[in-house]
Amino acid sequence: TNQGLSHPGVCEPHDSDLCKPKNTWLNCELESFKCDAIKSPEVKNLTIRFPNTSVPNFETNYFCMTFDLPTDGDYHVIAMTPVIDNVNVMHHILLFGCDSDKQGEASGPTACEMGSVQCNTLFGAWTVGSAGQCLYHEAGIRIGQKGIKRVLMQVHWNNPEMRDDYSDSSGMTLHYTPKLRPNSAVMLMVGQWYLEIPPGRERHAESAVCSKEDTHRLLTGPIKIVRALNHMHYLGREESLEIIRNEKRIAYVTNETTYSYDRPKFVTISPPLEIQPGDEIKTTCVFKSKNKKKTTFSGRGTSDEMCLGFMVVFPAENLLSRTCATWRSLSLTKLYRDLNPYGCNITNFFNLSHPDTRPLLEKLENNCKPFSICLEECKEVVKEVRKHPCLSGDVGKYIVHRAAQMFNGDFPRFLSLLQSCDVEMLKDKQVQRLTNNNESSGSVSPRRHLELIVSFLCVTLILLI
Repeated sequence: TNQGLSHPGVCEPHDSDLCKPKNTWLNCELESFKCDAIKSPEVKNLTIRFPNTSVPNFETNYFCMTFDLPTDGDYHVIAMTPVIDNVNVMHHILLFGCDSDKQGEASGPTACEMGSVQCNTLFGAWTVGSAGQCLYHEAGIRIGQKGIKRVLMQVHWNNPEMRDDYSDSSGMTLHYTPKLRPNSAVMLMVGQWYLEIPPGRERHAESAVCSKEDTHRLLTGPIKIVRALNHMHYLGREESLEIIRNEKRIAYVTNETTYSYDRPKFVTISPPLEIQPGDEIKTTCVFKSKNKKKTTFSGRGTSDEMCLGFMVVFPAENLLSRTCATWRSLSLTKLYRDLNPYGCNITNFFNLSHPDTRPLLEKLENNCKPFSICLEECKEVVKEVRKHPCLSGDVGKYIVHRAAQMFNGDFPRFLSLLQSCDVEMLKDKQVQRLTNNNESSGSVSPRRHLELIVSFLCVTLILLI
C-alpha cells in the first residue's frame, strides 16, 4: 500500500489484479440524489458559498463564514445539496445555526474551530461522496422568522500535498418551503471523542454510550430518528449505532460492516425509529491500523481518527442539546450539564479567578517554578493539589487535555506549574518501590531487581536529557 498521498488501508492502484481481492470492502459507486419534494412549485432555494478563497498550504484547514437566511417568512428546509468547487481539497461541510442574528462573526472566510459560542446548533452536513440530504416528509429544519436566521458554514480543506496554488469556493444549496411540515427536525451527534489506536492492528474497536442518565437529561419526551450517518476517517472499517432499552438492544440505527470514508452511506429510517428518555445510544467503531507505524489519536485531520454518528431527529423541542458524546469514560453531557458532576464543577475549575480554584494556583505559584528546576517544596504542593476531584482519574486527564489546547489566560501557566516536577516525582516513586521491595522481602529476585534498576535508569536518563 502506498503510504504517501493514498488512502491508508486501501491497496493501490485499487482496480489492479493485485489489489482487487484486498479491496473487496471498497465501494467506489457515487451516491445519487433523489428528492421529489424539491420539485414542488412553492419550494425555493438559497445557495451559500465561500467567495473564491486561497487554501493555505497546510494539510488540515478549517475555515468558517456566516450567512444570513431568509427572514421574510417562516420556512422549513427540506433538502440540502452540495456545491463543490475544488474536489482536490474538499473534505466536509458543516452548517451551524446561530443563536443571535445580530452577531457579525466570520463575515468572510476565517480560520476557525468546530462551531462557535454563538453558532453551535448543528444544522446540516456534507461529506466526501455524498450527493446531499433529503429530509423525511413529516419534518423540516425551521428557518426564518420563527427559526434559525443565520448560519455558520464550516469547511474542512484537506491539502496533503501542502500546495499553495489551490483555491475553493464550495458551499451548500438549501431547499426550503413556506408549507411547514408537522415537525421541526435537528441533528444529534453521538460518539467517542478520545481515541488511541495502536499501530499494526488488524482490528481495533472503540465505543461510547449515551447513557440512560444522559437521555433523561437531554430528552423532554420521545424523539424519532429519520436519517443517520456514520463518521470515521481512513482507518475506519465498521461502525454501528444501537438503541438499547432496559439493557436489551431494540434496533440498529446503522450497522455498516464495510465502511468507506470516501463513500459515506446516509441511512434513511422509515418508519422512524423512536428514542425514549432512559434509552441508551451505543456507538461502536472498528479500525484497521495494519499499515500504521505509530499510534493514531482522535483529531480533526484525515490522518487522525474520529468515531461519531449523526442522526436527524424530530421533534426539535424534545431535545435540549445537539450532542451526547463521551471522552474516555466520561459523559460530556454529565460533565457540562450537571452542577457538580464527578465531584468537579468544570466551569468553576477553568475559571482560576473563582474563589474555589484561585487558592490552587496561588499555592503552585508560591512553591513551584515552571520550565525550571523542580523545588522540593513544589512536590508536596503538587501532591496536595492533585487530590482535587477535577484533577483525578479521567476528569483530571480531560482537564489536562483541554488545558493543553489553551494558549491564553492563566490555565497554561497553571498546567506548567502542576507538571514542573513530574519526572522527579516519578523518580522518587521508583526509588520508593525499590526500597519497599528490599524491606518487605529481604531480597529481590534477580529478574525483578533488573526491572527496577532499568526503570530507575530510564527516569534518570530523562532527567539528564
